[in-house]
Amino acid sequence: MSSLTSIADSWLWYLLCIFALVLFVGAFFVLFRSLKDKRNKIQFIICILNLILTILLNIVFMDCGHALRPTTTHYYSQFQKALFNLPFGYYALIELLSCIALIALELEDSKYRSGNITYDSIQQTIDALPEGIAVYGKDGTVRLSNLKINEVCRSLTGKVLTDANKFWDYVKKEGKEQGGKYLMRTPSDKMWLLEKDDMTVNDEQYFQIIATNVTERYAIIEELEKKNEHLQNILDRMKAVSDFSGDMFIAQEEADARAALHNQLGQVLLMGRHYIYHQDTTDPKIVYAATMQMNRFLLGEAVEPYKGEEDVLSQAVSMANSIGVRVDIRGVEPSGDDAKKILSQAITECAANTVKHAEGDKVTVDIVSDKTETVITITNNGKPPKGRITESGGLLSLHRNIEAKGGNMEIESCPEFRLTMRFYLDKMARSQT
Repeated sequence: MSSLTSIADSWLWYLLCIFALVLFVGAFFVLFRSLKDKRNKIQFIICILNLILTILLNIVFMDCGHALRPTTTHYYSQFQKALFNLPFGYYALIELLSCIALIALELEDSKYRSGNITYDSIQQTIDALPEGIAVYGKDGTVRLSNLKINEVCRSLTGKVLTDANKFWDYVKKEGKEQGGKYLMRTPSDKMWLLEKDDMTVNDEQYFQIIATNVTERYAIIEELEKKNEHLQNILDRMKAVSDFSGDMFIAQEEADARAALHNQLGQVLLMGRHYIYHQDTTDPKIVYAATMQMNRFLLGEAVEPYKGEEDVLSQAVSMANSIGVRVDIRGVEPSGDDAKKILSQAITECAANTVKHAEGDKVTVDIVSDKTETVITITNNGKPPKGRITESGGLLSLHRNIEAKGGNMEIESCPEFRLTMRFYLDKMARSQT
């Protein structure tokens, strides 16, 4: 078989050299991992011997190639020359044995890692955590950290986590304190909650920093704070309306109509106050919907509640305006006091129902009069009723008052709400006498 020197500078020579270098890197890697995991002594010795063998192989190959160069001035011993003259198959066999040893060591290592906790498995586990974790000593030297804490540190300080003490000082200085923990916002608008704990391991004190992503939770808190401010504003405006509620309803002749509307407003006020102090048990959507229906003007621009006019019809229009309903009167207003009082009651009741049931903001009053009768039609711009309207409360009281004056009232629900009142002039005159 040809000696090692006979294949120098051939493809076979370079193949042996490259393979010897690969074996050296593999042996070094296996030895390093064995040291880190503190494996048994036999495996450690095998790793060292394999590494020494691959080093010697690389030295022999390099010396042999260098000795055959015509420009060389080095002199080699007889032992070295004898190594150069050995058949290259011997070296190929040695490399094969070294490769088999590496494969065996790797299989043993894989078997060991599948049934035991190693440094790498611990590192991989904490790297997979969504929270950032760093463990360090008193001097700030990081002993264990995962990818997430390094990402947080780099986002906040622009540097990789190396000195944990400096990083925590930065957090305390720039963060928002929350019961011993600190909130930090990164340039990407993520919110992190950082906390620090201490621990004792083998009579040595260590510290731990945990960073938790609370972006979604903090966004909910900010939204609730804005809603609280908005609800406080609504509460203040509700109080203002409550101060005028007596004037709004005392002026009405029928006590049952006043009580129904006033009770509904009181329920909304109580619901709003309950939400302010019991947010965890109250749905803000319900509060908002009820407030929009009953007190529409609280959420937008509207005239102030009625403060007092002598004319009952003007008073009714002002009351409607105070709850966010505009009244459009078309035609000549009735001249009699009884007709005006009934019309004012009808406007007040229809305005309240427009807000509560139809979600509208405008009431239209059409008045048509001749020598014998006056016909008043009231409509609104809200949603049409879902079914037949039952006369109760204010509407029932209004119907009774109209009949008492010799008139009649009709209510239509399809295709829209329409209230029609008819007053006969002769009957109105007899009722006044």
